[in-house]
This record gives sequence, structure tokens and C-alpha cells, in this order.
Amino acid sequence: MTAPLEPPAFMTPPSPAWPFLPAPEPAPRLFVSHFDHQRFHAEAWQQAGFECPAPLASAVAKRHAEYLAGRCCAREGLRALGHADTPLAPQPDRQPQWPVQACGAITHSHGLAAAVVAPRRDWAGVGTDAEQWLDGARAERIAPAVLTPREHQALAAIAPEHRARCVTLAFSLKESLFKALYPLTGTRFYFRDAELDPQALLRLREPRGRCRLALLRPLSGAWPAGTHIEGHFAELAGRAMTFIGVSQGV
Repeated sequence: MTAPLEPPAFMTPPSPAWPFLPAPEPAPRLFVSHFDHQRFHAEAWQQAGFECPAPLASAVAKRHAEYLAGRCCAREGLRALGHADTPLAPQPDRQPQWPVQACGAITHSHGLAAAVVAPRRDWAGVGTDAEQWLDGARAERIAPAVLTPREHQALAAIAPEHRARCVTLAFSLKESLFKALYPLTGTRFYFRDAELDPQALLRLREPRGRCRLALLRPLSGAWPAGTHIEGHFAELAGRAMTFIGVSQGV
């Protein structure tokens, strides 16, 4: 394995983090970096040891910065698992090409990049997502698109000062769920295709914790409607952060 490269100047060195309740065993690896897209320059790709994907060539600096920072976090996670450097090239569906021995997911949100990786022998899929906290007005606007009717009914019973937090975390948990399950099923699904039970939605008021989501539609023969999956939620660097892992054999 080659020595780690110094990160480009627009980002901090990826560092390990785990803001959730005690990690499931064997623990996935989560690496986080802060970046400033205004400091991004084209040489950063070479400095980081990655090639700029052709579809990104004409993108704005912000897109270059978040993409590269996320890949750097993923590489550090893979190195922590003992894997040699990998290009993590985008596949036709834009998902990263992970090494066959590992699975992972990448997220970025307003200057924060993160990646979670896990050994394939223990984990079939993992997903993570970071989001800025929604304000009350925006949370109310997007809630009908994010929440199922039953979730929306449960939200109405939550004090107004907690609703934006709950909507933000519900949004993020469903993003993490998609990242964990799409590579396993090849089926795209949407926010209202999965549901937190009312008690799980209430639990999102807590600083961190676990909750369960249920699929409302079948994604494959192995993933029928009614399947339950555990999710983790917390706060990291002032943002909502979620994680979902699918163990092998589930």
C-alpha cells in the first residue's frame, strides 16, 4: 500500500468519526472532512491522486470540491480496512465502483464531506447522509413529499419547535436507506416508499439514537414490502447525520 497523500489545500485531512450510539460490530468506518469550494483549484485532482471524471469536466468548482472531498474520505476509510488505493470511478448510474471486498457510501453537505465503508464479508450494504438542519418553513413545505400520510399524521402531534428536526432526520434516514439498498436491489425508490412508525418519528427529537424503517413496496425478491431496517441518527458538525447498515445474511 502506498503512503497516504497530503490532502489538497481546499479540504482538511479526512478524520475518523462516529457520532451515533455505539457502533454495530464489526464497526463500519466513517471518515469526515471539511472543505471550502472557493479554495478549490484544478491541480487538486492530481494532488489528491484522483482523475477528474469526464462528466465533471465542465462542472462548477463547488461540484468538483464536494466530489473530490468525498472520494478522499472514502479512500481513507478503505485504507483503514486495509485496502490498497482505488480510483472509485463512477459507474453508469453514478454510484462509486467499490472494491469487491468492501461496500460504502459518500455524502456531502455545505462544506462537509463524509464516507462510510465496511468489509463486504460482514456488511451487504451501508448508507450515510449529512444534511443541513431545515428551518420550520422549509420543513413544512417539503414534509408532504418526504413523509407518508401516517408519518405526517404523527408529525402533527409533535411540538412545532421539534418538527423541522424530525423532518430533516426523516429525509436523511431515507437518503441513507436508498444508498444502502439501491446497490443490493438495483431498484430506485422514493421517500414515501419507506416509513418510520410513529414512535420512531417521535424518537427523532432526541440528540441521537436508533429507529426502524419499513419498506412499503417490494424492491426485489429478497426485499419485500414490510421488511424492517434499523437506522442511526445523530448530529455532527452542526448537521443532521444518519447511517443505515445491512448485515450479511439479512
